[in-house]
Amino acid sequence: MDQQRAQEFMRKVVGDMGTALAVALIYIGDRVGLFNKMAGAGPLTAEQFAERSGLHPRYAQEWLGAMVCNGYIEFDADASTYTLPEEHAMFLAASPTEYYLGGLFRGTPPMMAAAPQVAAAFESGQGVSFQQFGAWVPQSLEGMNRNLYEARLVRTWLPAMPEVVQRLQQGGRAIDIGCGTGVVPILIAKAFPQARVEGLDLDAPSIEIARANARDAGVAERVRFQAQSATEWSEQGTLDFVSTFDCIHDMPDPLGVLKRIRRALAPGGTYLMVEPKLSEKLADNVAHPFARLFYGMSCLHCVPQSLAQGGPGLGACWGEGRARVMAHEAGFAQFRALPIRSPSQAFYELKV
Repeated sequence: MDQQRAQEFMRKVVGDMGTALAVALIYIGDRVGLFNKMAGAGPLTAEQFAERSGLHPRYAQEWLGAMVCNGYIEFDADASTYTLPEEHAMFLAASPTEYYLGGLFRGTPPMMAAAPQVAAAFESGQGVSFQQFGAWVPQSLEGMNRNLYEARLVRTWLPAMPEVVQRLQQGGRAIDIGCGTGVVPILIAKAFPQARVEGLDLDAPSIEIARANARDAGVAERVRFQAQSATEWSEQGTLDFVSTFDCIHDMPDPLGVLKRIRRALAPGGTYLMVEPKLSEKLADNVAHPFARLFYGMSCLHCVPQSLAQGGPGLGACWGEGRARVMAHEAGFAQFRALPIRSPSQAFYELKV
């Protein structure tokens, strides 16, 4: 046995455990607004931070220590002060910008709490349904994505498909499948007042939230939401634009859904498939900065809830190569990877 290698691995295991615990503490910091209290404040002593945040001093000191050791906050030992660098604050302090990543942490504690259910599924070979993960899922997923979608969908992503923009401006019909709480359909409805917009999702509670969100956004009369499985949905040549965001790999019948989308498109219509930007080959993903995140979420959530529906459990890391093959099998004549810059998401334009 290589003793040095064993020691290095031991340190990795302990470090990974520390990272897991840090995630819970980052979640707390986001929920309580601690990063916001530090953003732009410059160096603070533990006492100043406790007063500024309203925390019990012991909570303040211990939380700061954890954040320093995990590289989120800087510590000046000579001055005994703590600083949240602006380069960190842009991702951690709650804001409406696309850079805010606090939403990633909101769903992590309940997702990890589902680990016993997933462990049982490992043993039985069965799955864990979307609903079994708990009521936290819809709004946690929204929190992960809303800021980015609001910043990019209308300004950057849709303009990469000029024909789609033209059709929506002229009153075309669009549907977002797997719409969750309705962020994408609502943004399209707001940007294109003439368009006829719909959202479809299997989860009824998500659809109820989507309808409430549409009312709050003032577009409830122009967006129709439907609680239905994509495997049961059917349209024939009526849609100008169909979109799916990060959900085809979760479907019980991905190929069948792609065939339904193809049949639903009107002549010249467009389907936008957005999926994680990883390869179907593990060797290609090992060094990818998002690989640990996507494989973790896929194993804990994506695969179990697909298997629960009798699906193949594609998982988030199924890759462009497999997507191309499936699109061809579904009858699409064109499959194009759009030149949209994103470190984590791939954008595919499919046409009949």
